[in-house]
Amino acid sequence: MQLAAAARQVDRSIPKNVGRTDIIPHDEQSRIFNYCESIVREMKAELAANGIGYHPSDERMAIRCRDAVLYIVSITSGMRNDEAIGIEVGAWRKELKNGVTFCWVTTIEHKTGKGQVEYLVPELTIEALSLLAKYSVPIRKELDEEIRQLASNRDFSYSTEHLLRLEKARKDANKLFLGRNTQGGKVQESHHVEALSGQASNAAFDRIAKAAGSDWPLRTHQCRRTYARCFVESRMGRTSLIYLKWQFKHSSMSMTQLYASNPQQDLTLFDEIFQQMTEFKIDLIESWLDDQPLAGGAGEKIVELRAIPIKDRAALLAQTAPHANIRATGHGWCIATERGCGGAGLYEATRCPGCKNSVIDEVFASTWQDIYIQQRELIKIEDAGPAVRQRAERDLQVALDVITSLGLSPVEEMEEAAND
Repeated sequence: MQLAAAARQVDRSIPKNVGRTDIIPHDEQSRIFNYCESIVREMKAELAANGIGYHPSDERMAIRCRDAVLYIVSITSGMRNDEAIGIEVGAWRKELKNGVTFCWVTTIEHKTGKGQVEYLVPELTIEALSLLAKYSVPIRKELDEEIRQLASNRDFSYSTEHLLRLEKARKDANKLFLGRNTQGGKVQESHHVEALSGQASNAAFDRIAKAAGSDWPLRTHQCRRTYARCFVESRMGRTSLIYLKWQFKHSSMSMTQLYASNPQQDLTLFDEIFQQMTEFKIDLIESWLDDQPLAGGAGEKIVELRAIPIKDRAALLAQTAPHANIRATGHGWCIATERGCGGAGLYEATRCPGCKNSVIDEVFASTWQDIYIQQRELIKIEDAGPAVRQRAERDLQVALDVITSLGLSPVEEMEEAAND
């Protein structure tokens, strides 16, 4: 009844979410990221094999390395593209705080005018940036030579174009992500070296996706929102393998701890994370209000509430989701607003199905299938003792009830039926 009452009180002026930036799907993230990691490994092996002072000469490989590192730093930090392509050589560091290593990349934030900011990244990103700094020495030397020639040309003082080119070249001299501008011009008819542009970055991402075997229309602006979504999903129990690679050491830290770890961070990234948390909750609650089977005490109540008509579900969700208290337990969702079981359900899964604060949806179906199988195996152990057997039989029935509530049968029974 409270849900229906809330629906009647919703402000109809709440805007709908339109024109959202696409989030890169998990499968595509993994495919593209793994490809970029393989390129970084090739770059590392090449540098190691040739020793100090080696200058790579394969321009196509240099471009692949640059593009791969640009994607890695973008997707593991949440930087905007103009911040990523603005990174200068050596603008990264590590620091140890309370036994935890933090890796920071410094750049300039232009959108809100904050200026210098630092982004938290995993160690693999620092390594990739350091390798690219060594691998890109030849193209930076080429830019340095152009600067020297422009500065020593005594006849250029009357040419505005030369002055502008010299200023731009000096501005880009320490940039990490460089490319050759092949548009021509009066300064140099063939090409000159400069920092990547937004357009060139998107072209780089397009090359990366295709080389990785992905047909996803990869664009630079997708990385920030994708990062925020992965961050939220990791906190909500849906951590992807790719995110574990990124920020594993920081996954157990609270938002407050991360927020306070460095005052130079781009705080608007945290706003994006909180927005993604709201969107995640909206998507999750909306899936509960649909016709999927649910288990758990709260899940059963939600199924009953489906019979109550809601005039504007989207508006209801937009108003209520930000305030919903939802936590993942690894085998279900807990919506307790107070102490509840005190976290005992985290360690004893079979406590949750009978709890009034528990929602178990199809996301956790395989988890309960595994619990069922484990109890079956435990019962078969002859010398386990009567107490263990009694507990296993009880938990077996709990798991079976959950599986049945989700509209499924135990895996073993389904396999037997398929073989008949």
